[in-house]
Amino acid sequence: MMEKIILKSQNEEELKEMIERSLTLQEDETYRVKILKYPKKILFVNIKGEYEVEIIKKSELENLENKFSKKEKKQVKENIENNSKDVEEKKIISKPNSSKKNNFKNEIKKSTADATVDKIRGFFKEFIVNTKLDIKIIAIKKENSDKYLVLLDGKDMRYIIGEKGNTLNNFEYLISVLRKFKNIKIMVDSNNYKEKREISLRELARKKGKIVLSTGNAIKLNPMPARERKIIHEEVSFMHGLKTESFGEEPKRYLVIKKFDNKIK
Repeated sequence: MMEKIILKSQNEEELKEMIERSLTLQEDETYRVKILKYPKKILFVNIKGEYEVEIIKKSELENLENKFSKKEKKQVKENIENNSKDVEEKKIISKPNSSKKNNFKNEIKKSTADATVDKIRGFFKEFIVNTKLDIKIIAIKKENSDKYLVLLDGKDMRYIIGEKGNTLNNFEYLISVLRKFKNIKIMVDSNNYKEKREISLRELARKKGKIVLSTGNAIKLNPMPARERKIIHEEVSFMHGLKTESFGEEPKRYLVIKKFDNKIK
């Protein structure tokens, strides 16, 4: 029986270096690699891939390659035949009525939504396991066609929220740039933190607005995500004689509260 070893690495280059250090091959020997787990990067957490490396005879490897080559050709042929049958079957299927079409579309939408929720849940489960944080998923709610709210709880939520919600904002931003969530928006909340944060932001807007009105000097606020900037914009708009302007690029975009120019154009 040939030697087998299990190696963990972050990428292919690292794996090759580990194999070269770990294996001593005879002239008639080579190795093959079986992927047990693919490497992953979840936000700021790197998860190494897991591989089974087996030493085999070169002749055995050639036999395996020939065997799989024949198997692949057979599979392609079967796929072509099956596709042809599918086309013939579609030709004889009667045209569904409009109600069946609508039901089918609704089922597709529901299936897609459920699949998205499952994908989001899987991501957060993996994140919690790999970060070893005391956090649990309470619920995942679909807010609209492309927006989902993830409700979390647990004694380690303070690490996710951070000071004044800065870590939470960065967490949501990092999720938004992941390729798997490209076409959807994921919001994270815990114990109505965002509702409490909104009240705090409105109080901040009123307080800073009064200072601008009394001194005439503009005030620059700290960088905020779009959702929080919108709350400040809205609250300041209720104060006569004030306006807000946005500057900078995400995720460091910020607001300035200032007085309107009194000049008549």
